[in-house]
Amino acid sequence: MLDGEIPGQDTIFFRAGHLRVPQSLPEALERSGYQFDSSFTADDVLSNFPFALPRNFGFEEDSKIYEFPVTIEDEESPSFAKRVPQALEVILANAENGAVSVVLIHSNESHEKGAAEQHLLRQLPADIIKTDMVTFATFWRARDHLQWRMAATSMPAQVVLHAKSDDSVTGITFEFQRRIATVTGGATLSQDGHHVVLPKLEAGRSVSLGIHYLH
Repeated sequence: MLDGEIPGQDTIFFRAGHLRVPQSLPEALERSGYQFDSSFTADDVLSNFPFALPRNFGFEEDSKIYEFPVTIEDEESPSFAKRVPQALEVILANAENGAVSVVLIHSNESHEKGAAEQHLLRQLPADIIKTDMVTFATFWRARDHLQWRMAATSMPAQVVLHAKSDDSVTGITFEFQRRIATVTGGATLSQDGHHVVLPKLEAGRSVSLGIHYLH
C-alpha cells in the first residue's frame, strides 16, 4: 500500500503484527520483494544476532530474507518509560558481546514513548552506534556476503588483504591479533593497531590493501 501511494517508496523491511508469524512467512516475503524482517524476538530465537531466515522454518534451506530479532519492545508492563534502566543494561551487555540490540517503539502514546526513547539514547556511550534498521540491515548483509582472502608476500611482515562486496558498503572492519604498523589502499588503522577499517566498497569491485605488521 505504501509503495503504491507514495512516489519513490520502496518498502523492504517487514514486521508481522503482534509478532505472530505463519510458516509460509519467509517465502511470502521473498515473493513480495521484501529483504529484511523483524517478526521474532530475541527470546524466541535465543539470539540477538541477525541471521538468514530459514525457508518454511525447516532449517534445511535459507531464504534470502535476513531476520533482525527484536530485543526490547514497548508494550509489556510496566510502561517502556519505567523500563529504560533495564533496557540500558541489556543494550550494554549486548554491546560487550558484539551483538546488536533492536528496540521496537510503536507510534501510539508518542509523547511518552518518544521522550523515553530519547532518554535511553542520551545515556548510551558514544562508542555504541545508533542507526535505523535499513542502514544496519544493508550493512550486515554486505558484511555477511563479503568475499575476502589474505595473501602472503615475499616479506614476512607484510600481507595483502583482498576484499570484494556484492553491495556498496562502508565500515567493514577486520580485527588482527598481530599489531599492525601501517596499512595501504585507503584503509584506516585504529589507534590500538589491531583493527583495519576498509574504505568504501563499491558493489562488485575488488580492493587490495597492504598490511604491514610491527616487527
